[in-house]
Amino acid sequence: MKNVLALLKNENRRLSQQAETDWLTGLYNRMAVEEKVGRRLKKYETGVLFVIDIDNFKSINDRYGHLAGDQVLRGVARILQERVFHSDILGRIGGDEFVIFMSVKQDQNFIEERCRQIRQQFLNLPPDQFMVTRLSVTVCGSIYQKGDDYQRLFDRADQRLITEKSLRKKRPADADNRPENTSNMKSLKTDMEQVSLELSEPNPYAGAFCQDYDSFVGIYRFVERRLQRVHSSVYSLLFTLADEHGDFPDLPERILLMEELHTIIQMSLRAGDVFTRYSSCQYLVMVSDATDLQTDGIAERIREKFINSSSFSDKYILVYKRYPLKPSEARGRK
Repeated sequence: MKNVLALLKNENRRLSQQAETDWLTGLYNRMAVEEKVGRRLKKYETGVLFVIDIDNFKSINDRYGHLAGDQVLRGVARILQERVFHSDILGRIGGDEFVIFMSVKQDQNFIEERCRQIRQQFLNLPPDQFMVTRLSVTVCGSIYQKGDDYQRLFDRADQRLITEKSLRKKRPADADNRPENTSNMKSLKTDMEQVSLELSEPNPYAGAFCQDYDSFVGIYRFVERRLQRVHSSVYSLLFTLADEHGDFPDLPERILLMEELHTIIQMSLRAGDVFTRYSSCQYLVMVSDATDLQTDGIAERIREKFINSSSFSDKYILVYKRYPLKPSEARGRK
């Protein structure tokens, strides 16, 4: 009888955990977060809540597919899990939105610093966990106020997040309208040093510069503009992984092969070259200061390394197309 009761308790515990767990990430789901945060607020009447939203997540799903999007969500969950305390409540409340609740009494400075730290965690990502090398996330927080329940606390953080996304779109246009301040001008040198520090790559790695697709597009268009006044040779290469019939590899093999190809491309190019993942079976590369023959030589070297290193080289082939970048045509305003 005792064994039966023990089994029933274990089964009830398992079902309870399953009911409050997000199926994809293993974090708390929306209902569990609301219940657990509400209980903490009622008991301690203090705390801070952070809402985290992945920027442009739809574009990842559109370009790489929903399986890749799920991989990104699981990767985000792992990073957040590694950076919260055991007593914190971490959950995925739907789509690409996560929350962190901390049972601490803090001020607005703490909120802003913690938001900055969370954003920084996603600027350089491990390629084995993500389809992209950086993610932009918007993070906002709210502090407990007398009488708050979970919904009030969440709504304030969520409204700040919506406002932050809106302001980010307007910020470049508004930047020139800020009033000049003498004290700010005195600290211009210090400010620019800080800007330079933020812009610089924190830990430059050997080989080519891997970027997410949107960043690659920006670099590509900048180079096209630069070619209007600088005579240089720049080529783009599109590598495609397929079988002899032109079909893409099966998903498990595809993931392994694309990770292998990522490393080979990165280490076969120079630090000034750029590449990105174009689709689930393609990489796009930009090579500067090389002739067409030299570019073909680079592509063949990548293909040879891939054939020699891959355990599936008898099943799949790596093909490439070369295209020269041309100066963009300036268009007059109408």
